[in-house]
Amino acid sequence: MSDTKFSGGSVVPRAAYGCCFTLEARRLSRNRVLIVAMLRSLPQFLAAKDCGSIVFNVRAASLSEGRSLKGASHTLSADDVALSRRRRVTVILWTIVLVATLSGFIALFGLLLSDQRHQDWAQAEVAANNLGVSVKREIMQTFHGADQALMSVREMLRVDPDFQFDPQKRRAFLGGSGSDVGIGEIYVLDAKGNLTLSSETGSRLRTNFANEAFFFTHERSKQDLLFTAKMVSISPLKEAAVILSRRLTDAKGKFSGVAVFSLRLSAFLPLFSSLELGEKGAISLYGTDGTLLLRAPEIQGAIGTNYVTTQMFWKLATAEEPFVTPSAIDGVERLYSVAKAQSLPLIIAVGLSVEEIYAGWLRLASITAISFAALAGCVVFLSIMLAREFRYRRRSEMRYRRLAHVDELTGLFNRRRFDTCLEDAFFDARETATPLSVVMVDVDRFKMFNDFYGHQKGDDCLRLIAQTIRQRLERTTDIVARYGGEEIAIILPVTDAATADRIAEDVRLAIENLRIGHARSSFGYVTASFGVATYEPHSNEPPNGMEELVACADEALYGAKRSGRNRVISHDVVKNGIPALPPADEAERLACVEKVLSALTPSAKQSLDHISQMASQALGMSLAVVTVVDAEEQRFVGRFGIEIESTSRDLAICSHALGSSETMVVLDAARDVRFSGNELVKGDRGLRFYAGAPLKEPQSGVTIGTLCVVDTVPHSGFTREQHTLLAGFAAMALEQIQICLRQNQAPPRQRAAVG
Repeated sequence: MSDTKFSGGSVVPRAAYGCCFTLEARRLSRNRVLIVAMLRSLPQFLAAKDCGSIVFNVRAASLSEGRSLKGASHTLSADDVALSRRRRVTVILWTIVLVATLSGFIALFGLLLSDQRHQDWAQAEVAANNLGVSVKREIMQTFHGADQALMSVREMLRVDPDFQFDPQKRRAFLGGSGSDVGIGEIYVLDAKGNLTLSSETGSRLRTNFANEAFFFTHERSKQDLLFTAKMVSISPLKEAAVILSRRLTDAKGKFSGVAVFSLRLSAFLPLFSSLELGEKGAISLYGTDGTLLLRAPEIQGAIGTNYVTTQMFWKLATAEEPFVTPSAIDGVERLYSVAKAQSLPLIIAVGLSVEEIYAGWLRLASITAISFAALAGCVVFLSIMLAREFRYRRRSEMRYRRLAHVDELTGLFNRRRFDTCLEDAFFDARETATPLSVVMVDVDRFKMFNDFYGHQKGDDCLRLIAQTIRQRLERTTDIVARYGGEEIAIILPVTDAATADRIAEDVRLAIENLRIGHARSSFGYVTASFGVATYEPHSNEPPNGMEELVACADEALYGAKRSGRNRVISHDVVKNGIPALPPADEAERLACVEKVLSALTPSAKQSLDHISQMASQALGMSLAVVTVVDAEEQRFVGRFGIEIESTSRDLAICSHALGSSETMVVLDAARDVRFSGNELVKGDRGLRFYAGAPLKEPQSGVTIGTLCVVDTVPHSGFTREQHTLLAGFAAMALEQIQICLRQNQAPPRQRAAVG
């Protein structure tokens, strides 16, 4: 059987076609016969499996030269009758298959929709329960934080009986700022219940609390236990609050008063408002007496209303599993999940609208029904279009094979060409036992450059940098390619690690010397970071493969970006940890550090020890230190939970925080490329979590060290409230250091008087 040739030159064997129908008639009498035969062939055309290879060749009985057109139109051979019968059978079978297929799809999608409806409901239950647990955890953490604040105040009173709240100490214990009142208020009562110390900034409405349950409970009990009120009360500031209290004793162990924390429930309103519950979802906080204390979204007049007599509240009070009920507040039917805050007189109710739970499923069901209505017509249409699509696909594949190997913007090789060249270079290095180096280059703060100067300037900048890199590489065997975005890769055959570092540093200086202005960069001009990795055939150390070589260079580049940018970092350096760059004002900073170290007295260090202890306890960390970093060492001038007095500056995590004006947070130092191989991070007791607030000397503006909290386990996050609390303790430490500096600068007589 001969092949069929299509327009465009492609030849397809006839054996590939699903069905062939042949029409043969003489030139003068075959027009009507051709039309009839094609119409009869249409069912088999639709049933053909390979629609892209269907060709119509209609065969008819040979007609004599002299037969008229009318006679030809009515004369059918025995083969024509049999073919017509086969076509009718094919149409019936195709119809049965199509109906069965569509019926099967309808049944299948009906089952899937039913299962999806069940899954949507189950996911809503899990989501509501998880939200309730998360909110409960936040409330309990705030509760424990309040207890820690109580114990810290009690400890401060033992050390300093004249302790008073100033704005810095108030923020340290209670959080908040000038526009935020914090999580509550702290009151200190004497043995008769009189108010002796308060964190309130306004006028006090009440001065004696001797008739309160918490007061006479501590008065009659000698145990040092946290007392939690069983009911929500109204604080002196006329706000709903939960009262926490601890017993105060004198030096002889006798009852001397009570420390009280009035925990504002309104402090949880931002948390409630931040949750995504849908347009009709709601989260509510009830007292155990049925009073609605908080709700998001708020409804005017609902807060303060008691719902103890409603069916909804009784279900909330007794529920062990999620349940569905109309809301007694706005009548919306919701799925409720309840979380009870253990010892606190609070009930947390998370409600998701039943209508919104099924909204996505209803949309899916509607779309499915519409899709099935159009499916039958689409089958015929897609069958006809499939042949054309196959032709387009072949043309596209040919076009993709002819893709260029050069990046149009920079004129460098593109990523495809880079992969090919690296494969060849790696093969040669392995066969000839010569080293091979790869350098990854990334332009620093390039997105900011684009946003500030525009994409046209960004393209010009990339072109200039690409040209500079190409000019600095003297050998014709060196390959430069645009790896992606603003990242450029360099392949250096027969180049060891030391030579690759030197070449990378030479290119870095060339880019820096271009002095392309960059207002959003800390350097003031465009810079680039470099990561270098080298394959040594005779070495057992990684990298040992082509992909691993690129990954190591990329890891080194990441280390260069993380450790200050505008520097060259090799993978060998990453293995042992990346040293921090010294700050730009290092000379002035060291002079200030020397003054601080000479001015610190033993009593000042003891005060810094107390501040470290408070920071550790308030933030729940295993240790906290106040550090001052000189040229060689990191000195612990205040410490809690650690015995050593100093560490090497090269090992200190604090050395990376000296160049920043913000709190540095490392959630897991073992996963941070800057601290790979750091001795302080290794081992089961190694330092994993770190958060350090810089101590900036106000007069010179230099950073002398940090107040940092450290833990031996990694953390998942560091909240804004923890940032604020750590900054407050850092301000207290810096204030103590400032006092020592002022005393050291005073005349000898004045210092003697102060002493």
